[in-house]
Amino acid sequence: MNRKLFRNDQLYSVLLSLTILVLVGFAFPAQLRAVTYGSYSLIAILLTRLLGGDGRLRPSDKLYRALGVMALLSLWGWLITPIKLASSGIPLTLSWSLLLGWSVLRLIKKLAHEEQVTSSVLTGAAAGYLHIGITAGLIMGAVETIQPGSFQPLLSDGNVQSFDMSVISTPETFSKINYFAFVCLTTLGFGDISPHLPLARMLSVTTGIIGPLYLAVVMGVLIGRFSGETLNRQMSNSEEQDHDHN
Repeated sequence: MNRKLFRNDQLYSVLLSLTILVLVGFAFPAQLRAVTYGSYSLIAILLTRLLGGDGRLRPSDKLYRALGVMALLSLWGWLITPIKLASSGIPLTLSWSLLLGWSVLRLIKKLAHEEQVTSSVLTGAAAGYLHIGITAGLIMGAVETIQPGSFQPLLSDGNVQSFDMSVISTPETFSKINYFAFVCLTTLGFGDISPHLPLARMLSVTTGIIGPLYLAVVMGVLIGRFSGETLNRQMSNSEEQDHDHN
């Protein structure tokens, strides 16, 4: 049991580190583009490793791991596809949307089954929240590819979109989309970037709903677990005092 918990501790930490690495890549999009996409790939692999089941795999675990492989392949297929082949964003949007939803549910369930509220549990909860943001940014990038002009303004006057470039015209553009995703997730609403098409608007609203909902659910789970630990300690101390008194 201790070895299993230690392995989970490591995976939670690595997941959070990779997610933060993606955010650092967005801060320096031109210099760290390869690091950003490489971290995305490792996150997809790690999620299926951390949340894909232990021991004997059930059919749902196998399906979840297959979804992770599909998400990974669709990501790199999307990145190397010319902009004119906009349909390459559809598999990416579908696979990462499903992987996100399923991963969040599995992560919350896994956190709820932890015996104690430790630093690793808090690390896993934080990683899950940030993971929602970067996944929403990836999906928004695919939507922008399928329906150009979904989010405006993205390109500056000096950045002209070309069909000879990859799906996202420049690293800075993809960074801006992910910035907007986190603005939606945290419900800040700065207003410098706005969704202009119906699909983009609904995706923005959905991201804004998921963020607070995730925090509410995870906080409820953690507070409930912490309260249970406190009650158990009080009952144990009371029993010891009664035993000593007798």
